[in-house]
Amino acid sequence: MEITEIKTRLTLKEVLEHYGLKPDKQSRLNCPFHPDRTPSMQVYYKTQTAYCFSSNCPTHSKSLDVIDFIMHMEQTDKHQAILKAGELINGTASPAQKLTRVVLLTNMFTYFKNAIHNSRPAREYLESRGLDHGKTEIGYNSGQFHHGSRKDGTLIEACLKYGLLLDKGHTNNRTGEKAYTAPLGRAGSFSRSGTVRTK
Repeated sequence: MEITEIKTRLTLKEVLEHYGLKPDKQSRLNCPFHPDRTPSMQVYYKTQTAYCFSSNCPTHSKSLDVIDFIMHMEQTDKHQAILKAGELINGTASPAQKLTRVVLLTNMFTYFKNAIHNSRPAREYLESRGLDHGKTEIGYNSGQFHHGSRKDGTLIEACLKYGLLLDKGHTNNRTGEKAYTAPLGRAGSFSRSGTVRTK
């Protein structure tokens, strides 16, 4: 498959989803290529590229297209990255890579941090404690990230493995599907140092 065809048929969004990466509302994410405490990678959907602004990144300040991104994720050469891109296009690639603990926790923290904006009780709780969620590294786990359209078997499996979900040991009476719960058994706020109760 030619490079131009790959770039026409494979979007950066599809590549990110394959690797379990989800940018925040500003199209930023913690760079998967180096330890990254704050989102230093910017995703540009208009040009189908990504760029890491950290000087610690092994991409060496290079704008990454879909092939470059795969090459760095797989730690391989360009030829192998092109073959992998072809597998993604043809639907023969294995499901999303097993999420490592660091990648999973980084992605989930970004999700929890964004969730504060959608939860008035969480914002009010933080205000009552004198915390500014815009200036602190804190998030809110509503316990709903594995429901509905967000349901993803790979994500659920990884969250069970690393303790972000617990198997309740029975099925949901309404849906007939396996039931899970957040570790605290109810919603809580989540910070880089751990999970704390909101009530």
